[in-house]
Amino acid sequence: LVEHTLLRNPTDQERPILLAGYNEQLSFYKADIEAAKLLIATGTSAPDKTLDPAELAAWTMTASTLLNLDEFINKP
Repeated sequence: LVEHTLLRNPTDQERPILLAGYNEQLSFYKADIEAAKLLIATGTSAPDKTLDPAELAAWTMTASTLLNLDEFINKP
């Protein structure tokens, strides 16, 4: 995901931070599956019914984190 958004590999310092953030979101959405379903229902396309809603929500939040970095917004 980092490679696609920031056009580089994550650093050794960033990798555990991103993984911890993903795992935190995954735990949250596994505990509240309705919140996960609500999040992934946002937008114009329906989520894939074969995907786990908690995992998809956790990836959505991880992607949102990366897309909101100054490094992504201010790419040359």
